Amino acid sequence: MKALTLSAFLAFCGVAQAASPTDERLYHREQQVQLPGAGSSWGFISLDPTRPYLYVARRENGLSVFDVDKQRLLRTVEQSQGANGVVALPELNRLLVLNTDGSLGLVELSTLKPLKRIAVTQSNLNSAVYEPRTGQVIIVSGRRADRSTLFVFDPKEERITAAHELAVKKIDPLLLKGDGSFFLPMRDEGIVARLSSSSFKVLDRWQYPDCQRPSALAQDEQRGRLFVACRGERPLLLVLDRDSGALKASLPITRDVNALAYDPQARRLLIASGVDANLSVIAQLDADRYQALGSVSTQPMAYNMAFDPRSQRVYLAAMDFTQPAASPADPKPDPLFHANTFKVITLAP
Repeated sequence: MKALTLSAFLAFCGVAQAASPTDERLYHREQQVQLPGAGSSWGFISLDPTRPYLYVARRENGLSVFDVDKQRLLRTVEQSQGANGVVALPELNRLLVLNTDGSLGLVELSTLKPLKRIAVTQSNLNSAVYEPRTGQVIIVSGRRADRSTLFVFDPKEERITAAHELAVKKIDPLLLKGDGSFFLPMRDEGIVARLSSSSFKVLDRWQYPDCQRPSALAQDEQRGRLFVACRGERPLLLVLDRDSGALKASLPITRDVNALAYDPQARRLLIASGVDANLSVIAQLDADRYQALGSVSTQPMAYNMAFDPRSQRVYLAAMDFTQPAASPADPKPDPLFHANTFKVITLAP
């Protein structure tokens, strides 16, 4: 009789084996849950910092609250139609809902009951960040014109206190540096800027020849690195010095990246592409050396992502669709989304 290897012996005895830390799959689809609804668009998704809840801004369908532990839809927040993104403020027991009609919804975080809706602008509210040093929320307007606006919201007084207009066509989500300033990607202008969170003065403006359209941002605070996903004919990931903007490394990445995350526990970068329908995984060898490990299949249109650094799980949203053929009358037809096919996808290492 041939000697059994340890793995074969464990399998023979019916002992389950944990996945190896060097599992070549990198990530696997742990769960996929389908949610009801006929809406054909959605915005950002984000995790609640206090509970195992995932907020999914489903625009026409409102704000869906998904329990990631039980893998089920908990509820849809009342009066939340048009939800495009959220910001949680646990210390004030508030959830701010950014809406496509330019209003800001205030929700009681503990009960998820709507409190009021504040008119901010006539254009879409796209994303926002809470700046703890100033105690204010910086809101990005989604108006795709020659100018965009950063609104300042005081969550204690529940009012807009300032509006800063910028000569920027499209502002992707901001990233707080942690020193009272924030990074701002100017996608159409090809610029990454750093602004003061209090005065909104431009402190730095960085531009790189190979980065046509900077979009998603992430950072490694410990090693002082800023990661920039660049769209364009040759999509790239740039690794920059957070203080000087010096280019430290660049790697080719997938197309039209809308979400980027850094995993400090595994020292990996996670890059979601809804166009290429995958999640790319890049290893950080040291502060300035990076190696592509591979990509994990997801689903077309899975372009927005939420990453939980504690569990290392990745949450994505997508929907089935039909892409009509191009014609002379409509060379770029919009996809036709299928009702009741919206999915929350959970990937685990």
